Amino acid sequence: MTDENLGLLLERFREFTIDIEARKKRGQNDFNPLLCVQKLDDEANMHSGFLYALLNPCGEHYQDDLFLKLFLDSINLKKWFGDTNNAEVYKEYKNIDIYITNNNKHIIIENKIWARDQDRQIERYIEAIAKEQSLESSLESSDIDSNDDMKSSEIESSESETKQVNKAYENIAVLYLTPDAKDPTQQSLGKWEIQGDYLINENNQVRYKAISYNNEMIDWLDSALNEAGGIRNLRMAIECYTDVVKRLTGQKENTMDLQAFFNKKGNEQFLEIALELVARRDEVLKAHFSAIKREIESKYKKDYEINVWDSGRGVSVRHSKFDEIHNFCFYIATEITDKEKVWLEIYLWKYDIEQKEKVVIKIKEVLDVNDEAFDSYRLKYKKWYLALKEFEEIDLIDFTQEKFINFFESVRKQIDEFNQKIKDDLAKGQDSKLRKFLTDND
Repeated sequence: MTDENLGLLLERFREFTIDIEARKKRGQNDFNPLLCVQKLDDEANMHSGFLYALLNPCGEHYQDDLFLKLFLDSINLKKWFGDTNNAEVYKEYKNIDIYITNNNKHIIIENKIWARDQDRQIERYIEAIAKEQSLESSLESSDIDSNDDMKSSEIESSESETKQVNKAYENIAVLYLTPDAKDPTQQSLGKWEIQGDYLINENNQVRYKAISYNNEMIDWLDSALNEAGGIRNLRMAIECYTDVVKRLTGQKENTMDLQAFFNKKGNEQFLEIALELVARRDEVLKAHFSAIKREIESKYKKDYEINVWDSGRGVSVRHSKFDEIHNFCFYIATEITDKEKVWLEIYLWKYDIEQKEKVVIKIKEVLDVNDEAFDSYRLKYKKWYLALKEFEEIDLIDFTQEKFINFFESVRKQIDEFNQKIKDDLAKGQDSKLRKFLTDND
């Protein structure tokens, strides 16, 4: 990675960001309300939840079985399934993601985005539905034959039950839904094996099809959108979910993100540089904090002591006139947490954490403040951490030098005043309210 190549990358990216800002002003965006409340790859809530809502004939779309018919047509099971007038759709029925039935035919949909298959998962679902249907058939049969010879019925019951289970399999279809139509693992299939359009287990078989978000689901959503007509809110819901599916399957890129930048013609050459920057991430972050240090030093010369942490994940600042109380004063700081968040904070360093409650009482007296001056959550739950109320948590991607500099400038004078009060108290010797809480009296 040469300085020339890095400079060219930065220049191209600067041009890209200017173009993005211009697009935003023209009203272009990547906003999708569904992604504000659910994650893109959330199987249960985002995907199974939406599929159930649209497939369910009794759903609040009030279109009866319209979308169910379109779905069956898109997976070529409309003729096999038959009547949909009284069809029922369930979510998480016997742990099955989506279960569709008209009391004669039964469709099991296993929805897999990135989650792993569970042991004998498909096998268990098939057996659960087959046994349930054979039991219902047995009850119907027993009602009809209630006047037959009881002894004869007992002899034939076991054989009859087996036949009914075998027949039940013929009315079951398993759909394995993934982003790219992959098949389930043998671990999930258990004793069943894929043979063409069927799952086979000895003399029994159920219909089977691997379907994808990439093809069948997009086709179904397109047809659903066409049939939605002028129902505005319904069209919007389908359009938003179609957008989610296209993002999931890579059919639509976010026009405002890094992927769009690298996909732009001529920018492929910068991928190697970008990967090197990722590999040297800690160095990049440390350089980021060092730039913050230089910015403050350029304005305040030697007035402030700025420390870039050895870990490279933070920087802390205090006025140089408080050198003698550096082990018991407030620091203005920013740090990257384990959860890839950035904290803008003011914390007290360094005190006896075993006596935090007593420290807080005396600090309030010295500073002439009340509990409202502190971050309430950390005051109550973080034994080792005492922070003032001026506390912000932001995503790492949104963290800039400017954000911290602005934060620093907004609290600088107040923190200098607080530290001066602490310094004055500690200078009182035996009459100090805070000295007994020091962990290092150097």
